[in-house]
Amino acid sequence: MKSLPPKFWKKYFKEYDILNYLIPYQELLEIILKELDPNEGELILDAGVGTGNLAIMIKEKGARVVGLDFSEEALDIYKQKDKEAIIILHNLEEKLPFDDNYFDKIVSNNTLYNIPREKRLEVFKELYRVLKPGGLIVVSNIHKNFKPFQIYIDGIKKSIKKFGLIKGLCLVIKLIIPTIKILYYNRIIQKIHKFDNQNLFDYQEQKELLEKSNFKNISETVFVYSNQGILNKAYKL
Repeated sequence: MKSLPPKFWKKYFKEYDILNYLIPYQELLEIILKELDPNEGELILDAGVGTGNLAIMIKEKGARVVGLDFSEEALDIYKQKDKEAIIILHNLEEKLPFDDNYFDKIVSNNTLYNIPREKRLEVFKELYRVLKPGGLIVVSNIHKNFKPFQIYIDGIKKSIKKFGLIKGLCLVIKLIIPTIKILYYNRIIQKIHKFDNQNLFDYQEQKELLEKSNFKNISETVFVYSNQGILNKAYKL
């Protein structure tokens, strides 16, 4: 995604963190965190760290996080949140800049669907290479029937249920403009990169890629993110 200028990505990622206010996104990060189960002192790779929302939660559990992303603009926002964050500017389509058996655990959330389908197996093999024997990987991505509005609708319902009608509606009103902006930016990304639902993950694709990359004890695919995403975890034995 190099054809869009840095100025665009700066605007995009500035609005991206609106997701932090959406209960479905909060629930997604909590589920990933629970499955990853980060422990004190573990070295964890966040492959596609973005603006650092998940990485910060992992670090709060006492683990050391290396945040890798292709977007300098996203990493800049992450650094503003955590000045001590360890960040690496890198494209996942290229060989990872780490030794074999380097990380205790790896996590990747809503990132790998951006990788062309024909290159995904090599990316998973690279993640396998840098993971220590006995290490855990947790991967989540949106799937081929992804409907972004369903996440917002679910978020509205859950906000009203949690906070009550008045407070819930006030939150919805607060989010209207940034939501419109991020949906507009997503349309631009889709147009420029000819991105469509055909590039999104099939329901069992993550599991199959993990199998082909020699991961073991692979979990069954579960739906997350208001049923708009899929999640698997696996181990390197």
